[in-house]
Amino acid sequence: MFVDEARVILGDLQQFGSMQVGTSTRVQINDAVETTIRHLRRLLDLQWDSRGKVQGLIDSIQYHLEAPRSPTSDSPPHYALNWLRNSTAVGMRLASLHKGGPVTPPGTRFEPMEAHSIQLGDYCRARPGLFLQVTNMTTPRMGFKILRLSDGRTALVNGMVEVWRPIERVLQLDTPGPPAYAPAR
Repeated sequence: MFVDEARVILGDLQQFGSMQVGTSTRVQINDAVETTIRHLRRLLDLQWDSRGKVQGLIDSIQYHLEAPRSPTSDSPPHYALNWLRNSTAVGMRLASLHKGGPVTPPGTRFEPMEAHSIQLGDYCRARPGLFLQVTNMTTPRMGFKILRLSDGRTALVNGMVEVWRPIERVLQLDTPGPPAYAPAR
């Protein structure tokens, strides 16, 4: 799996920022706070440029991570959720400014192809910056494939599909020679 960490963090922060008091348990809130703190610290470790907007957001995240401001398991739920909303908003703005992550998985070549040509080990783009490897597949009916991806997700594909194939497999397919079933001499 090849991934732009900031994009994954952005997705998690979007989910945590939408939590509400009436529909979230205290355990869920505590887990979201711990994960948000971990994500915010990871965002601070990523490479950033020196734009004023970026530096302002980094300062704001450092402000939110100060020990007296971070909620604990003893904090009231309203305080924890307000901190969570504010922190995730700042974290999402910073994560959306990150320019890192692979445009294509390293060591692969982009090949649009029909669904029936997909092979195990190919990579599919789950979202921008996130590529998942095909680990298993089935063909429920002609022209369709159900792909099992490296993170456990499944995807139903048909028609033309964008695939990134490892270069060593592309080179093997491009090499002329006898087919694999030819008898040895």
